[in-house]
Amino acid sequence: MSYSQLYREAVHRLSACGVTNSLNEAAWILEQTIGVTRLMIHASPDCLLTDDDQHRAWKSIERRSTGEPLQYILGTQEFWGMEFMVSSHVLIPRPETELLVQAMMVRLEAFSFPIIVDVGTGSGCLAIALSAECPYATIVAVDRSLQALHIAVRNAEFHGQNGQVRFCVGDLLAPLSSASFLGKVTAIVANLPYISETELASLSRDVRDFEPKLALDGGADGLAVYRRLLPEAENILAPDGHLVVEVGQGQASRLCDEACAGGRFRVHEIIHDSLGIQRVVCLERTG
Repeated sequence: MSYSQLYREAVHRLSACGVTNSLNEAAWILEQTIGVTRLMIHASPDCLLTDDDQHRAWKSIERRSTGEPLQYILGTQEFWGMEFMVSSHVLIPRPETELLVQAMMVRLEAFSFPIIVDVGTGSGCLAIALSAECPYATIVAVDRSLQALHIAVRNAEFHGQNGQVRFCVGDLLAPLSSASFLGKVTAIVANLPYISETELASLSRDVRDFEPKLALDGGADGLAVYRRLLPEAENILAPDGHLVVEVGQGQASRLCDEACAGGRFRVHEIIHDSLGIQRVVCLERTG
């Protein structure tokens, strides 16, 4: 089979399975899996493929035709202008999550040597982006999934941040319960599971069937994990320390009400995403 034949069949297969951007996705998959670029397809359309290359390329096309996210097939996703390795063990970084980095940068301006904790780090995109922007920060990234941490460590090494970011396995902030962290952390950033039980079933196939449920399932109303985080965050944050989290549609006000009950936190800011959804909640621990 030639370059042009394989490309045409790949486009046809993806289109038939409902992939709207089949022309580009077919080209990206061929380039990533067997090194055949769009230029090579146009310049040498009749060049023949080896059986091995043809098999490897078509295997990836078939994966995409089942609904598997393109990012998992290509193995990467861009975030904050940086390329991150991803696999089915981690949530694919979303553009709206960059709002967390922006919010953290504003809050860290007054600190020369901040201590930052990234809870549920996944691919490590938040911790590594913050590490690149704040070279004098001490950053601890925590995740309960060892498979996710393996990906995060590889990303830190790729971006030269493995010396600045410390990775810990554990549930929420449990690994940081020692006296060395209690009441001393400058800021906590978290993109924890916030999809409610009813919403899980209505997610698109590529998210529902392929991305890790551990990174999506937020319990009955989507805030179950954040409810567990709040008292733990209160213990390790310094007075006036910051807690910056991503939430789902309609969840910001409820989380703020629960966080501020009893005077533990105060609301500093709620940030809207490009669709106008209250996406990022910025809290401060009361002094």
